[in-house]
Amino acid sequence: MPRRQFVADLQKAQQDTLPLGIFELQQGEDDGQFEFEFFGTPTSGLIEPVKITAIIPDVSEYPKSHEYMVFCGDNAPHVIGAALQDVRGTNRKTVFELLDIVSATLARLAPDRDGDTQMPDSQLESEDEESDRDVYDDDPEAFEISANQPTLYAAATSRTPKMSGRAFRSRVRADLLAAKTAGFKVGYLGHLMDAFNAFVTVSIRVSKLGISEEAMQAWHVDPKEYLILIVQYPNGYKTNEELQACDSMRLTPNLAMRLCAGKKYKPTLQEAIKAFTAVKQTFNDDSTASDLPAAEDGGADENALRETFISKPLNGFLQERLVPILRYRSAGMDWHGAEALYSEITSKGAGGADEIPDRFYRPEAKNDTLPDIVTADHYLSESAAPYSFPLLAMQFALRHFVRCTEFCLVCHRKLDTELEAIKPYVCDQSLCLYQYMTLGFGPSIEHEVLTQPKVVDLLVSFCYSSASATRLRDFPDGLALMVPAVDLVQYRAPDPYAVYRSYYRTQQNQPAEVKREPQELPAYDVGFDRDRLEMIFFNKPDQRPVRRGSWIVLTTRDLGNSELHCRVSDVTYYPTISIDDPIVLSSAGVPNTANVSVGSADVRPRTITPATTPRWIPASFTVYDQDFEQLDRAGKCISICKLLDTLPSVKTIQDYLAKKRPADLKYWVERISPAALSLLRWIIASNRACIMQVDGDSSGDVQGQERLYGMKDFVQFRFAMGAPDKEQRFITEVRNTTQRLSLMYPTIFAWHGSPLYNWHMIIREGLHFKNADHGRAYGDGVYHAKEAATSGGYSAMAMPGAYGGQSTAKIAWSNSQLRIFSAIALNEIVNAPGEFQSQNPHYVVQHLDWIQTRYLFVQCQPADGTVRTIEEKKPANAYPQDPSRTPRGSSDTIVLPASAITSRRAASDGRTPTSRSPAKRLKGLGGFDDPIAIDDGDDSASDATDAEDLDILFEEDEVEPEPDKIDPPPQTLIKRPDGAATDFVPGTLKFNTLPIMPEPAYANSAATRRLMKELHSLQKVQDASALSDLGWYIDAEKIDNAYQWIVELHSFHVIDPHLPLVADMKKQDIHSIVLEIRFNKDFPFTPPYVRVIRPRCLSLAQGGGGHIVLGGAMCMELLTNTGWSSVSSMESVLMQIRLAIASDPPARLDIPARGDYGTGEAADGYVRACRTHGWAVPPGFQEMAFGMPAPSSGQGGQ
Repeated sequence: MPRRQFVADLQKAQQDTLPLGIFELQQGEDDGQFEFEFFGTPTSGLIEPVKITAIIPDVSEYPKSHEYMVFCGDNAPHVIGAALQDVRGTNRKTVFELLDIVSATLARLAPDRDGDTQMPDSQLESEDEESDRDVYDDDPEAFEISANQPTLYAAATSRTPKMSGRAFRSRVRADLLAAKTAGFKVGYLGHLMDAFNAFVTVSIRVSKLGISEEAMQAWHVDPKEYLILIVQYPNGYKTNEELQACDSMRLTPNLAMRLCAGKKYKPTLQEAIKAFTAVKQTFNDDSTASDLPAAEDGGADENALRETFISKPLNGFLQERLVPILRYRSAGMDWHGAEALYSEITSKGAGGADEIPDRFYRPEAKNDTLPDIVTADHYLSESAAPYSFPLLAMQFALRHFVRCTEFCLVCHRKLDTELEAIKPYVCDQSLCLYQYMTLGFGPSIEHEVLTQPKVVDLLVSFCYSSASATRLRDFPDGLALMVPAVDLVQYRAPDPYAVYRSYYRTQQNQPAEVKREPQELPAYDVGFDRDRLEMIFFNKPDQRPVRRGSWIVLTTRDLGNSELHCRVSDVTYYPTISIDDPIVLSSAGVPNTANVSVGSADVRPRTITPATTPRWIPASFTVYDQDFEQLDRAGKCISICKLLDTLPSVKTIQDYLAKKRPADLKYWVERISPAALSLLRWIIASNRACIMQVDGDSSGDVQGQERLYGMKDFVQFRFAMGAPDKEQRFITEVRNTTQRLSLMYPTIFAWHGSPLYNWHMIIREGLHFKNADHGRAYGDGVYHAKEAATSGGYSAMAMPGAYGGQSTAKIAWSNSQLRIFSAIALNEIVNAPGEFQSQNPHYVVQHLDWIQTRYLFVQCQPADGTVRTIEEKKPANAYPQDPSRTPRGSSDTIVLPASAITSRRAASDGRTPTSRSPAKRLKGLGGFDDPIAIDDGDDSASDATDAEDLDILFEEDEVEPEPDKIDPPPQTLIKRPDGAATDFVPGTLKFNTLPIMPEPAYANSAATRRLMKELHSLQKVQDASALSDLGWYIDAEKIDNAYQWIVELHSFHVIDPHLPLVADMKKQDIHSIVLEIRFNKDFPFTPPYVRVIRPRCLSLAQGGGGHIVLGGAMCMELLTNTGWSSVSSMESVLMQIRLAIASDPPARLDIPARGDYGTGEAADGYVRACRTHGWAVPPGFQEMAFGMPAPSSGQGGQ
């Protein structure tokens, strides 16, 4: 009952933790009334609590249609009463949700310690009571409060909540530091440490994720961009444990997440607010939509925060499932098991089981091709508890971003398929396809048409050819398509390949296909006036068969076998009905050129006057009322061809979009039917390959730098298929085979041809050898030809008896500008023909990981002026090929541009690609360089971590009580303890003789403060320790820049008097080893750079050691990103460096050499040593070691 539900919700809210600032929740005297006190936020400091009353006038309407009245007493401050009057979005909310909205509203009024008001809360509702979206005030002035404005707040009292205390701030700091230590950039916006509304950002460069260049192109991401997870805490920071304790009702007001991309590592405050600002959708209501630019709009503003290609589905997924999945992870499951258990429980229910089945605890196999930062798991790290929620959220987001092709974009379940794709899609459930299309999760067809019209033409043509030959296997089921009636003459035409299909089903153990003859739709006889575009029912039906917007197929005797497909534009004067300009098609699928072009609207000029007498000619029509899903395979294929024939050409669509604002095809209702538009979206969205047009059209620029030579008169496309890690697996096979066979040319190229009707399937499933269209005379595998003409012969094979049921039937899309009649692919293959299934006369490759597609070539018969003719020209920088196995194209031996075959291929034979940045490294796999470059390099100066983001990671200084001042006795001297004898004399080093690097010009407050603290600590230790026992000396008075130290190491005889280094130093009368230590602006999160200035030492190859490499740099794992820890003190670092110099083999002086080390030679030696050992070079190393800003990330490893 409603009243019982209200009482239960009120009692539950009383027992749970109340929202920020809410206390003393009590049931009121009247039915449906409750009262509570508001005492503000941790810094509000209300002098007295404010009593607030909420009443539901009609409690019988709870919880579905009730309303609230919220007010406070007359003695309450005026601003509180005014704020309560402005509260919106409270209707139909539960008791707890109302309390949360009131808390968020009143928290905005509280000034922080700086006198600024709080950020607008994301949970405030818009005036539209139907909307549950987040709304923000985007005016920067809304965040200010006048210094002279009187407020109702005073000093904090003893009732200040504990959440903003020292322990709370320490936990926040620990959580952020865990994400920083894991390799991510961390930032925050708002008043995080005050437990108010705030944003936490965790980000990483896309170039560090190990994504292939082909996948980045398909996903519209740039390697120089950051992938940014923004976590919003509307009611103050909540820990992982607190969030897991929240039920779904309490979780939404306390947590929100968005995944974005941007040039900076964190957004501005305005951009963060914009990311959570809901946009009112006209057609589709998407709860995770934001006001950010879409993934395809990345070029609109170079520095703008934007959504990624997967932001829409992933934002909702994070919000809905992350916290429940983390609860299962706490029980010991990995990500895969926890996600599977959540999916099973939500779909089938818990079932009352007391124990979780063992299958959910089976660990998921690790993908070794992905970088460690993508596969890392905070839950599996040692001594990680308590766990950092921002880090867990980012690791979860990376799992579903980098591996997006492994999961359904709607239900997010792991796809149970062997097919690999470079673009994500949905599972086989029709509901997922429907939501994918209707919720706007797929790619923008408008963007594809505007930017790559040839690719769209190609995709539609492939689909048409496959449907025309009735070879489609996957259909757009679940989209509720209503299509025109299927012509029974076409449907009943004999299938010339019925025997083949029966054999294929037998081989694949598939059941026999059941034929379901389409139903005959009712036809209505009318009179039709071609000039007025009107119809009239002479025998008016009892019920009107059409409405405005219905699509019909109209036939008349004058048009013979042609059909008019048109939209009903007006039914006001029924039985007279108006229609839009019709599209004329041939009912048999054969182009009708007698009166008007196929698939085009009849736009003949007409002069109509009001006095014109209608000229009715007999006609009949049927409505688009055939349920597509009720058709069998043949019926669906016929319907798809019919719908595609009604589409205008891609050039016509492009011209329409260029003139319209907004550029959206859903508004072109008079020209494209809803069924045809949904079909076009499905064709583009279901394409899971990366196809990029190389040749420009008549209005575009030619990307000639990637055009292959030797294929004259063919239209060229860059072509990549397979999973995002397919490139990685291919190059791993290339590398292993090259090492095993000592190959000079690691790969070869060859052609693969297939009939046109197969290409729709190939670009979705990839190359495999499950089907055998032309036999397998040379064994199982993917067949490749050495000459393009051979593959072209297979591709151009026609399929008789296609759409139309006659030998004259067309198999090409009538409105295509390309008019494709053959297609072949150029593939790169591992150069081991001796290990192929066969190598003569064809290459038959049985290992799919040995094949990678590179180009797609289509032969066309384009209309005049629709496709630009490209002059054949050899590329200036050609890719080297095996001379004995270079394939021949249509016009000459092919020459590939090196830019089209990624430069990382050089790593296949053990050679690492050159890079201008010494911080670019190649992650090792199996002892060899991984060809996908992982950018651990320098960030540009614009990406330097903000000082405030570094400050928050440092522990607060202890506030020590001031002791009673006691005047020290006069002339008190501090005496250093005695130690072992030493010949080192402090203060004798002449600094002006040292070749040191220029003083660093960078600095930030957090690093400077930490360095000064380290110097102060070292000085105290140095003053209190024996000189020989300490073994190092710093003259603090001579340090002019906190980021550049000069340190002397001495007294090595204390470690071991028999060290050869001790004898060398005594022989040369040298009393110390002088070091220069430089710190980066991110210290202590990156290690210092340490080099020897004097004396010169022998390298390891010359018989030296002590971790001193050629050039004088100290290279030990501690001083690299691999072994560095941000908690290390410089005292321990100096001690470890001194012990490393004396370790076996110890350092030895280069006695014949004279002079000091130069300032530049050490850095090169350091980078070489790091690459040799597989250690990570610290970010910012180039600026720290060379004294110059790092080049942009795009310069190296591309």
